[in-house]
Amino acid sequence: MNGITADLIIFDLDGTLIDSSQDIAWCANRTLESMGYTGKDPAEIVGHIGWGVKPLLEKLMPEESPERITEARLKFLAVYGEHLVVETTLYPGVVDVLDQFTRAGKKLAVVTNKPEGLAAGILEVMKLDGYFRLVLGGDSLPNRKPHPEPIEKAIKELGASPDRTIVVGDSPVDCEAAKGAGAYAIGAAYGFRGKDELVAAGCDIIIDDFSSLKSVIL
Repeated sequence: MNGITADLIIFDLDGTLIDSSQDIAWCANRTLESMGYTGKDPAEIVGHIGWGVKPLLEKLMPEESPERITEARLKFLAVYGEHLVVETTLYPGVVDVLDQFTRAGKKLAVVTNKPEGLAAGILEVMKLDGYFRLVLGGDSLPNRKPHPEPIEKAIKELGASPDRTIVVGDSPVDCEAAKGAGAYAIGAAYGFRGKDELVAAGCDIIIDDFSSLKSVIL
């Protein structure tokens, strides 16, 4: 598939628009230490990003009770709320590509498993909030990615059709959510998961850098 025609483009946030890996890893390690653990290699933590805060902590502390995971989640959110964009950066080409799609009349949205308030805060600090007509987080609806509900909600809310909607993300959860909603999936191999997982997930197109979207979305 050389290119896909779309009216609505839905972006994941972490590992897709922004490289937030070091800030998330730093906050996760502060959380682990507060719970009596030693810190972990940031690369190990980054490998678990994508499903949301609770699943991240469950993977980092697999022996813990649900109550302790809930406690750790609250600690993480408190720490992360004060450390959102210390080392977080935009991927190269993001502003240029979003400008082009905006000029072309595309509808743009963000659907992330990060809590909506934190996502909105990051987008504002990074001066991206003006591009997106809708931002949905992992706590915005009863279900989060890989469930298709947030993608379906964005499609309905923004008056698009699934067959003219593209979801761009770096994780299999983005691809699965897109496919479940009847939309196309573009995998961002430059993000946190790498190419092999995106191939296995059945993405329609896989890109190695954000700027490639200019040539594959029509």
